[in-house]
Amino acid sequence: MDETDSGLGNQALLTKIDKLRELNVGSLVPLPQLVVVGDQSSGKSSVLESLTGFSFPRAAGLCTRYATQITCRREAVETINISIIPHPSSSQARRDALHQFKSHVTNTRGEDFAKIFEDANKVMGIRPASSSDSASESEGNNDDLNAFSQDILKIEINGPQQNHLTVIDVPGIFRAATPGLTTESDISLVQDMVKGYMKDPRTIILAVIPCNVDIATQEILKLAKDADLEGVRTMGVLTKPDLATERVTQQAVIDLVEGKRNDLRLGYCLVKNRGADDNKSSLRQRNLKEKEFFQGAPWSTISDNGRVGIESLKQRLRELLMDISKRELPNVKAEVGRKLGEKRKLSEIMGPSRGETNEQRLYLTRLGTRFQTISSHALNAYYTDEQMFTESPHMRLVTRIIKLNDAFSHTFATRGHLRAFHTISGLVYDDDDDMAKNKAHKVDFPIPVSKYKELHDIIVTETYDCPMPLTDCIMAHIEGVYKDSRGPELGTFNGTLLGTTFKEQSSKWEKLVLSHITNAIVLVHQFIFDLLTDCCPDPSVRNALWDTVLLDQLRGCYSRAMQHTRFLLTVEREGKPMTYNHYFNANLQKARSGRILAEVKDKGMMPGCNNCRHITGGQTMVSTSSLQNLAVDKGNAKQTCEDVHDILRSYYKVARKRFVDVVCQQVIDHYLLNGQDSPLRVLCATRVAQLSEDQLDEIAGEDAGTKRQRVLVTEEIQRLEAAMKVLRG
Repeated sequence: MDETDSGLGNQALLTKIDKLRELNVGSLVPLPQLVVVGDQSSGKSSVLESLTGFSFPRAAGLCTRYATQITCRREAVETINISIIPHPSSSQARRDALHQFKSHVTNTRGEDFAKIFEDANKVMGIRPASSSDSASESEGNNDDLNAFSQDILKIEINGPQQNHLTVIDVPGIFRAATPGLTTESDISLVQDMVKGYMKDPRTIILAVIPCNVDIATQEILKLAKDADLEGVRTMGVLTKPDLATERVTQQAVIDLVEGKRNDLRLGYCLVKNRGADDNKSSLRQRNLKEKEFFQGAPWSTISDNGRVGIESLKQRLRELLMDISKRELPNVKAEVGRKLGEKRKLSEIMGPSRGETNEQRLYLTRLGTRFQTISSHALNAYYTDEQMFTESPHMRLVTRIIKLNDAFSHTFATRGHLRAFHTISGLVYDDDDDMAKNKAHKVDFPIPVSKYKELHDIIVTETYDCPMPLTDCIMAHIEGVYKDSRGPELGTFNGTLLGTTFKEQSSKWEKLVLSHITNAIVLVHQFIFDLLTDCCPDPSVRNALWDTVLLDQLRGCYSRAMQHTRFLLTVEREGKPMTYNHYFNANLQKARSGRILAEVKDKGMMPGCNNCRHITGGQTMVSTSSLQNLAVDKGNAKQTCEDVHDILRSYYKVARKRFVDVVCQQVIDHYLLNGQDSPLRVLCATRVAQLSEDQLDEIAGEDAGTKRQRVLVTEEIQRLEAAMKVLRG
């Protein structure tokens, strides 16, 4: 029969899939495949023999102990090639040994396949069937051998009569251990192996079930259901119909084949294999016997529906394999490309081998360089070069610091003073440019102060919500302080009065500024921690670097920032009030002029009206006699208290603006962001160069696990690169 007529389609497409499987890419990316599953003695091996023409050994103890990949190809010469595909987790030495196993056979009937399978079992470390076997006697103790292997035995069958088909046979499910051969743990191992093959979304599951059992209770169907919830990629293969002697059982089988039970979208096929004792009949004779069997009652009613007999099953499987291969190959190519990119990135981040001191220093230097590059971008708002700034907004460090400083400045101006200052027009909170008088200005992002326990002895962990200024009369308060500290001064006041009232008026500064610096420290610490995680994905290196070098240095940077903040507070609040800023005098004169202007307006009157004080046309008339009494009507204490208030208010504004600027410039910008000893400079090439050999080895030295991971990633990249060449070819 012509290959195209049989529904095979594009052989090149299926060949690509087979080459990918040879490269062991299936362990990284699911491949389109047919997997045969079933209980032991379900007729699984006989089905495969009928499908492929390969006569599986029937010697005792040679049941399937590993996955077997059988590939049929149409070639001019009839040959069978048997080899082993090692499991990806195998050591290099074991892989080399398994790759050396190769067997070439020129015909399917002339070789002792039992001997080949025994040799393959020995190479894979499979325990012999019984201790009396000759192999067992030669090997001695079998305790180090296994009953099953995760390697794959690859059987490639070529011949002029073959059609392209690849199926994978996995060990049969069993429920009881066999003394000397299998153990209870082997039961779970086989189940896990079978589940692993069935779960791949590109796998067609061929569930082999004998007709002489209660099909509805078969465990293999339950496992298939768990892996394929909708039943869209599972087909049932019913075997041993000659053992279904009861009419009810036969009718149940016929109903399944006719599709009257819709639990499996791919339906059921029915085949009859040669008997267990039939070792001599040819494949052609087997097919004739099967056809003759299905011509008899009751099977003749379904013999022509396309789901009965091995030839119908072959046709159906070729169609299924071609369909899923055509549909999924573009997805496989895309997934291989994506996986290759991920592995290359991981390899780049892991860097070269770090067995020597120079290699360790080079690795950390590169890490530090990348750390500094991204830190520089974050400090200068260059957010377009790194994807992390888009995916993680909290990494936009300088933007968040600016928002934090803005909120701090606003809160300090509107709420930083203890009592509201007094003017003729009444009580106000402040007279700064258009600042909101009744709302706290807060940032729009969370600050995880409680997250970093290692900082709790440095920062302030209690949240401070600054209250509004008190609205009780500040003039009465100043008058009380003045009376309690009044000396023999005439026309002036004690020099300590201004310092006392300023210190009291700025009593909220300490909590405000320490809370602000705490928030800034947490933002910087969060940025450094997350950036280190991105730059150094290896947890062993990252943790060693953090614990050995970075954390102590970071704590030192934060402590210096808090100490300098307290120093600025001491200078500003404990020292003598001092300023050379002309803005102080300008504000003071403005306040005094305002008081005089208010008094003058209060004395205004209409022309020709001695008792009326109406103002017309925007002009005020004031009598000269009223002006003579402006100062006369005010007592010494009142005049002094007004002077103290106006001086305090003018000085407070200058000191407050000066303090906010100095905190943001010196503590935030210098100590926390851009200074030579800022926390953002703890990891750089210079610091790496200062590390001792012992420190380098402790931080960047590779343990056995890291070395294995490096080897594994390198091998995976090689396999994926080879797979891309196959897919592009």
